[in-house]
Amino acid sequence: GKTIELIALWLHEREAGVSPGPTLLVVPMSLVGNWHRETARFAPSLRVMVHHGLERLTGQEFVTEVAKHDVVISTYGLAYRDYEHLVDVDWHRIALDEAQNIKNHAAKQAVAIRSLRAVHRVALTGTPVENRLSELWSIMDFLNPSYLGGARDFRRRFAIPIERYHDRDRGQRLRHLIRPFVLRRRKDDPDILPDLPDKMEMKVFCNLTKEQAALYEAVVGDMLGQIELAGGIQRRGLILATLTRLKQVCN
Repeated sequence: GKTIELIALWLHEREAGVSPGPTLLVVPMSLVGNWHRETARFAPSLRVMVHHGLERLTGQEFVTEVAKHDVVISTYGLAYRDYEHLVDVDWHRIALDEAQNIKNHAAKQAVAIRSLRAVHRVALTGTPVENRLSELWSIMDFLNPSYLGGARDFRRRFAIPIERYHDRDRGQRLRHLIRPFVLRRRKDDPDILPDLPDKMEMKVFCNLTKEQAALYEAVVGDMLGQIELAGGIQRRGLILATLTRLKQVCN
């Protein structure tokens, strides 16, 4: 849903006759190809440039080429390594896919991305908080700098009371502050549910090949003796290690 919504925004601007300037789309390296394919599939009229690989453009040549495109797809790693080139462009929009990649606000790539100039900023993520509330602050500070205060102030006002003391009032206050900037979609949302197809569950049983079955039996035979002789934490560790090895055999 997040991919389609962003592509729809680009197309809406084109159809409205608006030429706001290029969007820098920063994605994990593994998603560069997927974004390129999805834009070609759903929005073939968009002029998309991929800034990635050994032959990527630099300097004035890069700036000139960017001006000819609607969207420039690059990666988090290059946002730091090629900062000197990216900063020379006045971006209309910077969009981050899997925005939890900037959850560490002190990381070099997060610092570089936050310092790029853009009229609008968008963060796409299904997990704005993975471990600590400071990760949410980092994403929000990219979107709306200083809105939640500085990192230390946010920790004092929200992170410590909520994480350490489970302060419900502070939690509700934080939700109220970020609500205008968060567009969240859930599968049970009454506005979305009617458009979803019926859920179908199918169980497909796959037999192991002869080689897999032999390996499976060998792992079980090898580890059972060790597990029977072990105890406590060591026993639990061996059981987990065995399960991992058995999964590897099945895959």
